[in-house]
Amino acid sequence: MAKGFTEGYKTYDPETEGYGNTFEWKRTFYKRMSKEEAQEILNEDSPYTILGIRYSATKQEIKAAYKRLAVKWHPDHNLGNEEYCKVMFQKINAAYCILK
Repeated sequence: MAKGFTEGYKTYDPETEGYGNTFEWKRTFYKRMSKEEAQEILNEDSPYTILGIRYSATKQEIKAAYKRLAVKWHPDHNLGNEEYCKVMFQKINAAYCILK
């Protein structure tokens, strides 16, 4: 029998400080943010300024900017400054959801 997408992979659960349920991780991985939720997170900020791209950016440029900033501001990569990084990471995700 073939393994599923998450079978055999350990996923970290920060609430229990351990490895959580893989099926729950998969469900949250595929959950997408709506435009209304994204606008609420961004407030008055422009998604173009958050991603640092011009208004005539192509899909490839938007995706590249998103990936670059997601790695830079991911809370797991910035220990000691998790709260600010979490806010920035949410804004980056919201900006990408609006522009994609």
